[in-house]
Amino acid sequence: MKNIILFLLILCCWNNVSFAQKTGLDVREQNLSEFPLVKGKLWARNPDGIKTESVSFYENDLPIAINFQSYTKVDSIAKNKSILFLVLNTPNKKEMDWYKNVLKEAIRKGAIHKGDKIEIVSFGCKVKEQLLFPSTINFTDNADALFHKIDSITINKRPNVCSERSHIYLAISEALELYSTVNIKMPSAIFVLADDRALQPVFQGEETGPRSKRLNIPIYSISYFKKNTYYDIKDLCAQTYGLYYSDSENNSETASNKLLQFLNDFNQRYAGVIYPFSYTSTFEKDGKTHSVKIDSKEGQSGFALLTPSKNLFEWIASNMVLSIILFILFVGIGIILFQFNKKNKLKKIELELKQKEQMSEMERHQQESEMKLSNQEMELNRIKEEETRKRDSELRNQNEQSQKVDDEQQLRKMLERGNLPWFEFRFENESGQSQIDSPRFTVGRDASNNWRVNHPTVSRNHFILTFRDYTYTIKDLGSSNGLIVNGNKTNEIQLKHGDHIQVGDISLTFHI
Repeated sequence: MKNIILFLLILCCWNNVSFAQKTGLDVREQNLSEFPLVKGKLWARNPDGIKTESVSFYENDLPIAINFQSYTKVDSIAKNKSILFLVLNTPNKKEMDWYKNVLKEAIRKGAIHKGDKIEIVSFGCKVKEQLLFPSTINFTDNADALFHKIDSITINKRPNVCSERSHIYLAISEALELYSTVNIKMPSAIFVLADDRALQPVFQGEETGPRSKRLNIPIYSISYFKKNTYYDIKDLCAQTYGLYYSDSENNSETASNKLLQFLNDFNQRYAGVIYPFSYTSTFEKDGKTHSVKIDSKEGQSGFALLTPSKNLFEWIASNMVLSIILFILFVGIGIILFQFNKKNKLKKIELELKQKEQMSEMERHQQESEMKLSNQEMELNRIKEEETRKRDSELRNQNEQSQKVDDEQQLRKMLERGNLPWFEFRFENESGQSQIDSPRFTVGRDASNNWRVNHPTVSRNHFILTFRDYTYTIKDLGSSNGLIVNGNKTNEIQLKHGDHIQVGDISLTFHI
């Protein structure tokens, strides 16, 4: 029982180590088209490359001879980046101004691109248990906003605020914690601007370097040079695949150019490098997924290898006796099935002939029934159509009679003035009158109108003049040239005595 528990503990530990180091090495773009030859690309997180002679592949815990090609840069480079600047809040104004100028100059020279996520946080010693100022992340890509953040860093005078020294490593650790709380989908890094005169913190949990590598957030640093100062953050930068710079002259122009270079090259370095490789696998063609371990100075990793299945000829060649037995068995089964299908086919033919006879008889009866039903429907439709015609004729007669009575009533009202209204018309040198003798008076080129005006500029049915209870209304009937009353084109309008109407090339004047 103790041995089993010990084995499980060892297995869990190996898995944890493998997971933690998985981001250092990874296999991509496997090609098994020529299996057992395996081709692929080994991705290395270290942008400076790795020593391939120290990389070993293992299948079934046995080392495999592997051929590596020279490394190449990754093609798919992210467009944007996320950078958290940690600026030391030093009580020395000269140093503080140097940090600010270096950062401002790099931004002015185009270090920040649209879509980047940039934050600037200052740190020093703890002030009321707060180390980072501000303590929350607010990213931006606006240069003016970043300049404001830089100018907002005020110097903390230690004698008045605290008596401790700066905590660079604790500040980096808290910055990594802030990064872990936000969901950033782009390459990220922490850039430290400090002179590295820091207390060595005592970590109770995960240390800064391993945590940075696990989160894929490298540490970069621009340090203000001072004599007799050990810059151990340089080791932290190298450990996390970041870069470090310090100039003994403390030239802010040179430092800002170096910072600009770090930022411009960051996305390419963050993408890592690729080593094309090939090796001959020891696994069989079984269509199963096998684990391949990777061991190197970068750590342990691994990848899954899905071997292809054997094709039919390969399987027969490796199982000759079984193949012969299966062949004889299949032939025997085929003969039995052939005889069985032959009998079934004869029965099926007989059944189909019988069914065809039955279907023919049913179709004949169906056709007779449909013919009888069709004749009945035709008679019913004839009766319905006759009734509909009668109803329509009666309704039409009623409407005509009602319209005739209404027209007579309206015509009497039109005559109450002692005369009927009329149109006075003019066309070129011709003139005349046309009496309006109907309460629904139509005008147009067609002979069906009350007043036929045979002229090409007049539509077949141009307009209608309607009288209703002492009101005359003129309405366009969709004519080509339209209806113009008193100079305005209209569709329908009430007429008054003396109104002028233009119908094509003919001018009319309305008189009551």
